Amino acid sequence: MDYMNKSFVIFFSFMAFILLIHLNADASGLTTAFSEVTLENLEIGKSYSTKEVANLALEVVNTGKEEVDLKMELLMPQEQELKQGYEPIPSLSWIKLEKTEFTKIMPNHTAVTDVLISIPDQKEYKGKKYQAYIWSHTVGETVGVGLKSRLLIVIRENK
Repeated sequence: MDYMNKSFVIFFSFMAFILLIHLNADASGLTTAFSEVTLENLEIGKSYSTKEVANLALEVVNTGKEEVDLKMELLMPQEQELKQGYEPIPSLSWIKLEKTEFTKIMPNHTAVTDVLISIPDQKEYKGKKYQAYIWSHTVGETVGVGLKSRLLIVIRENK
């Protein structure tokens, strides 16, 4: 095979690979209304549910063309991701997800979980503002998709 033919084969293979990735990525997508949720006036020593307090569960819709498996994980924010006036939540153990794994979410169907927050009964947390993320993402995909939901917690100064 001469140099021109090798170049053509390499170029064609590369373009086919890019097209395959593009088609697969085009077929995947997620969306949520739970992009940034702020819970204010929370008290130390109490537990809360976003479903009850904000009338908002974490709902992630599969906007793709294929069924997907979905996982939801808690993440600490990086310094550059912090909203002004907020600090990273002291421990991710303050937050629990009712459900973290979902299988075979069909196109245009929704994965739903409640987000539960428990604030330790320690005076040092009064008047503080904390931030955490919930990362919802596909698993087992050649090209995965995901989104981060920002959870902002504001604890009352006085009990």
